[in-house]
Amino acid sequence: MSFLTESVLLSLLAGILGCLLALPLNWVTTGVGSFISFSEIAFRFQVGMEPLLSGLIFATGVGAIGGLLPARAAAKKEILSALREG
Repeated sequence: MSFLTESVLLSLLAGILGCLLALPLNWVTTGVGSFISFSEIAFRFQVGMEPLLSGLIFATGVGAIGGLLPARAAAKKEILSALREG
């Protein structure tokens, strides 16, 4: 259980870090130019709560799936040997 918990907590921490790194980009306006028509399309980057929450849920799910195999392998061993190898 400790391997799975560690994996989920690390992935949740990485998801929070990713959300914090995305927040400074909020309300940044940028544009894409076209050399054919010589026009520019401007758009504004805006991050709401729903994408942040779904990103955190996705990161936690990936961490849980990634931690299942090591947790299953550790569950078949004795506690001290699994913690030494893990």
